[in-house]
Amino acid sequence: MKLSYIAFIFSGVFSSAHAQNTDYQPHYLVGLLNDPNSRVPDVLKNHTSGIYFDGDRVENWVADINAPYTNVPKVGYSDIEFYYDENGEKVLGEFFCLTDNGYGSSHNSADYPLNLAHLRIQKPFAYGHGGAGLADAPFDIYTEVTALDTVLIHDPHELIKWENGADIQVVYKVPDDTWADYKDKRVLTGRDLDPEGLAVINQTCAIMGDELMPAVIMLNPTTGEILSPFVRTPDIDEKGNFIDGKFLSTRSDKIHCDVADLVDDADKCVIVDKSVAKKSDYVIHGKSGGYEGFAKLEDGSIAAFLEFKVRADEPGPRVYNVKPGNCQIGDKPSFESFRGYYPFEFGATNIADVSSIPGSSNLVLVIERNGYPGLGYPTGHMFPGPVMPANKLCLVDLTNVDENMIMRGKKCILNYHIISDPWDVDHNGISRYAQTQVTNEQVIVVDDYCIVAGTDTNYPWTNQLDVNLTSIPFAQEVDDARFMVVCFEEPIFNIDFKLLDDTPMDLDNSTKPDAPIKESANYIPSMILPAIVTIAATFVTIL
Repeated sequence: MKLSYIAFIFSGVFSSAHAQNTDYQPHYLVGLLNDPNSRVPDVLKNHTSGIYFDGDRVENWVADINAPYTNVPKVGYSDIEFYYDENGEKVLGEFFCLTDNGYGSSHNSADYPLNLAHLRIQKPFAYGHGGAGLADAPFDIYTEVTALDTVLIHDPHELIKWENGADIQVVYKVPDDTWADYKDKRVLTGRDLDPEGLAVINQTCAIMGDELMPAVIMLNPTTGEILSPFVRTPDIDEKGNFIDGKFLSTRSDKIHCDVADLVDDADKCVIVDKSVAKKSDYVIHGKSGGYEGFAKLEDGSIAAFLEFKVRADEPGPRVYNVKPGNCQIGDKPSFESFRGYYPFEFGATNIADVSSIPGSSNLVLVIERNGYPGLGYPTGHMFPGPVMPANKLCLVDLTNVDENMIMRGKKCILNYHIISDPWDVDHNGISRYAQTQVTNEQVIVVDDYCIVAGTDTNYPWTNQLDVNLTSIPFAQEVDDARFMVVCFEEPIFNIDFKLLDDTPMDLDNSTKPDAPIKESANYIPSMILPAIVTIAATFVTIL
């Protein structure tokens, strides 16, 4: 037992040296918010939706028995970005939030109109002084976000057309007459695009990243109007150079469809067989493996992250350098260069979202995750299961790239499963919070200290834990899009803080308070001697 005790002490001393990139920073949960699924914007009311998954099953998740719907339901959000006023200034507490493609795939989302919400996300918080979960709990656990506007993503200038002559879904087939106005407006659906990334340039211009082709597209985020044709993603050679005429694609890309089939019945071509896709001149990247993270940088460029590896032998997801363009109708964004590969932590398989660090042209915050916790029918949510959830938030330097084009400047600062809740913001008597339901696909750095992070619910497949919604106090934890506000104890998102710089602070320079000494892996050797002294003393005491 004595030796086991000593081994335990040694394991605590040396464990941090073996962590891949973990450097969790002290933080606290500020608050929880929700966007009620029951609150349907006017623009989504009185339109049929959900006809493609009635009785469908996604692994162990069973579709809502109430489908199809007479109103288009909310489905959560896949990206969150700042809202800008007409002068180009950020509006405090207001954000653009991008919906996902609908119900999770091109197969079931042909009757989901893509849309973009303008939300106010603000939460009262009293830092434990008579509020935020203490004493008489004056603040509600969940605060409803304020829905300021919702717009349909639509193509009035007929700019979205595929190279084989294919057009958008509403040209070929709509559920019923309730979609007549959507058809006239050329509203895009979840069969056309899977919008996962958004980089807002100003109030009237943004670049959207699509997952189904993959491609980038310019639009007006305030009106939802498409401003450019889509621009396909170029393939790269082993040195990261673009290959002329070679582009990425997926099996959900309409380029692989026979237009005659679309005209006859659009349901004949949704996701093509692997054999059909592989016969094309494109590099096939799964059923849906395009852009998941977009970040506008201080220099005006966009860091565009693919969701996962294009090829099995690549060291991580590709990150491209995108130039927005001039935001005029018909102008296009462009691919400028290949930035490098983003390396995953152990256990991670997917990018979930990316946010830039304000004022920086090289630092971004990345959510990485694995597959959905609970998937693996019939095992489902039972333990032991096929996979344990892994959600981390990592800071990476886009410019710190080695000879293999792998980004090496990286630290993971937060684990979504061990969020500190010292003020018991969620009122459950536990000082730890975990946001694990469905997928965490939104994050934005709002200032030097804080982030807002949110979920994409993939409605209606939200209740993967099969809980009784009538017996829990907050059913919105299951059905609604949720947001959490987390703040760090230090201003780690200030570009002068230099979290990724392991150089010790110049102690003679008292004018640089934001450059603290780091206890990183580089400092482990300096920690060993005092640790050994402590262990030796403990050993003697035990004997």
